[in-house]
Amino acid sequence: MTNFIRRSKHQRVLVAVGSLAAIVACSGTDTIQPGPEFPMTLDVFTPGNIFSPATADIAVGGTIRFRMTESPDGDGHNALFNRSVAGAPIDVPIVKDTTVSRTFTKAGTFSYFCTVHPGMNGEVVVH
Repeated sequence: MTNFIRRSKHQRVLVAVGSLAAIVACSGTDTIQPGPEFPMTLDVFTPGNIFSPATADIAVGGTIRFRMTESPDGDGHNALFNRSVAGAPIDVPIVKDTTVSRTFTKAGTFSYFCTVHPGMNGEVVVH
């Protein structure tokens, strides 16, 4: 009788666990898993003649603050965007020791470069 009761309890536990697993599996089929969250505001710095970070990830509607400092040669920096890409913001003029903000309203990748310092480029990826 004891073996029957143990087996019976064991079987009941297995049925309960199996039922619970089936309910959980069925209830999650319509759930969309959230992706990574991206900031609404991000600073891009110009230490020397680079943009840092070189790739800036933000959310749609987010703002990049370009913190333009004086370069080692005493010049300022600018950020020119490919205007043929839909959603690209207006260019950042040559400035130094100031902050210029640009808001990105469309998803996509927006490359930019500094005309004062060849090879100084970056991109904003809007998610």
